[in-house]
Amino acid sequence: MNTKRAAALCLAVVMTMSVTACGGSDSKDKKSSKAETSSSSSESKAEDTPVVESIGNLDLSDVTTEYDVPEDFSLSFEPEEGTVSGGAAVMDKSFLGEYTGSGFVALPSSGDEVTMQAQFPAKGSYNITMRATGDSTNFKNLLTIDGSAAASFTPEATEFSDITIENVLIEAGEHTIGIKGDDGHVYIDNITITPAPAIDLSQYNVTRELSNPNASDHAKRLYNMLADIYGKYTLSGQYSGDGEGKDSREFKELSKNLGKTPAILGLDVSGVSISNTGSNGEMELLQAMDWYNNENGIVTFCWHWIAPEPYLNYNGNPWWRGFYTDSTSFDLGKAMSGEDQEGYDLIIEELDNMAQALKTLADEDIPILWRPLHEAAGDPKYPGNAWFWWGAAGKDPYLELWKLMYDKFTNEYELNNLIWVWNAQSPSWYPGDEYVDIIGYDCYPSEHDSSSQKWYYDLMKECSPTHSKIIAETENGAMFDPDAAFNDGSRWAWFSTWNGEFTLKDRQLSDQYTTFEMWDKIYNSERVLTLDELPDLKCYPLNTDDYLAGLN
Repeated sequence: MNTKRAAALCLAVVMTMSVTACGGSDSKDKKSSKAETSSSSSESKAEDTPVVESIGNLDLSDVTTEYDVPEDFSLSFEPEEGTVSGGAAVMDKSFLGEYTGSGFVALPSSGDEVTMQAQFPAKGSYNITMRATGDSTNFKNLLTIDGSAAASFTPEATEFSDITIENVLIEAGEHTIGIKGDDGHVYIDNITITPAPAIDLSQYNVTRELSNPNASDHAKRLYNMLADIYGKYTLSGQYSGDGEGKDSREFKELSKNLGKTPAILGLDVSGVSISNTGSNGEMELLQAMDWYNNENGIVTFCWHWIAPEPYLNYNGNPWWRGFYTDSTSFDLGKAMSGEDQEGYDLIIEELDNMAQALKTLADEDIPILWRPLHEAAGDPKYPGNAWFWWGAAGKDPYLELWKLMYDKFTNEYELNNLIWVWNAQSPSWYPGDEYVDIIGYDCYPSEHDSSSQKWYYDLMKECSPTHSKIIAETENGAMFDPDAAFNDGSRWAWFSTWNGEFTLKDRQLSDQYTTFEMWDKIYNSERVLTLDELPDLKCYPLNTDDYLAGLN
C-alpha cells in the first residue's frame, strides 16, 4: 500500500474512531476535552471499559409456519380447462408421455400463462404439485398468485413427472392460480394443491464458531448475532454506487421513500487493486470505518478484481473491464500450475497489496463480511459459463486461489476481522467448511419476480457437508417477498440489492425490478431488520445462551 494511502487512512482512523464502551455515552463523555477524545485516550478508554453486553430489542423467538388449514383439504385442476393467454395453447398429443384429462397446456415462451380460480378455506402454507415437463431441464418458469410471482420451478424431466412447489403462502378466499412462462418451453398436465407441513426449524441451527480460531472480538460478536437471527430475521442490504458509500443516491432514495436505511452497506474494493489505475481505493475503506464506527452498520466487501496489467486491453476491451473473462488474456490455471510464473507472482503481489489495505480495518477491529472471487462458477444451470477470470480456468485453480488467499490473509497478515463469505455459486466448487463462514448466492430474477428464489437457496444448502453454514442472498436484482421466503423456508440471512438500475432510474427509486409496493413491504416487514433496528454491534454477546442465563 503506498505511503499516501497509508497516511490518509491513519488520519481517518483518528477521525472515525468511536468510543467502544456499550450502552451509549453520558453527558460527561460528550463534554470531554480534546485531549480526552484523542486517539490514544479513546484506545485507553476502550481497554479499560468493560463491555456491557446487550441484544437490544431483538426477539429471538422461533418463527413457525403453523396454520389452521384442514388436514384433508385438497384441490385438483386440469389446466386445459383454465384460461390461457399469450402463446399458451391446449394440446392433446402424447409425445410427452401419458396425460390426464382431455389434454395439457403448453407454454412455449416468456409471458405465456394459464390461470385457474381456486377457493382456499384459510390462510396457510400449501404444497402445489404439478405433473409437468419441459423441452429441457434448464428452463425456469413461475407459479403466480393473483398475477404476482409466488415461486419458480424448473422441469426435472423431459416427460411428464411430478414437481412440487412447497410451502406457498396463500390467504383465505378465492385466488387466481397461474403458471407463467419465464423461460418458457414448459408443459403442464395437472395440478394438485394440499396443505404443507410446518418447516423444520432445525435447519437454522448453524455453527457458532468462525473458521478463523483467532477471529477478533468484534467479528465474533457480529457473527454470533448473524447466527442468532438466522431463520428469524433477514438483514436489509444495499450496494452503493459511484463510490459514495452511505451518501450514495441509492441510500438517499431508500431513506426518502421508505423512511428506512439498510443495515448492510455493500462496497466494492476494486479500486484498491494495483491494476486499477483509475482509483487509489481508500475511499471504500474510509466509508467502512465510518459506517461501522459512527452508524453502527454492517459492512460487506466484494472485489471486482481486475486482472494483472500485462494481461489487459484484450479483445479490444478497455482495462477497466479486466475482471471479465472476455477482457483479459490471464489464465489462472497456468498461473497456479507454474506454467506462467509472472502471472503467479503478480497474483501474490495483488494479494499482498489487498491484505495491507484491509489491515487498516483489522487494526481497528472493524468486522467485514468479506466476499472475494464471487460468482466464480457462473450460473449453475449452465456449467462452463464463468464470466470472471477467476472462474474461467475451472474449479481446481479457483479452489487453489481461494485457499491461498485465505491462508495469506488469515495466517500471514492476521486479518482476524474478516468473516469469509463464499459465493462461487456451485456446490462442487465449495472449498470446505474450514475455509468458509457463510455461503452466498447472487440472485437476479426477472423483473417483478418477488418469489423467494427457493431453488437457489436449496442449492446452497447442499454445499456444506455438515449443513452448518448461514446462507445469504449476497447480491440481488428484483427483491423477494419476505413473507414468502419465511413461509417456504428460504430464510436468507440478508439481501444486498445491487446499485444502479436495480435500485434507481433517473436517480430516483425505481420500480423496474421491484414494485414500489414490494419495496415498502420489505423495508417495513417485521422479519426484515433495518439500520435503526440493529442492536449495538460492538456489545452483542459473544455467547447468547450465557448472556440470557445471566439475566435470570
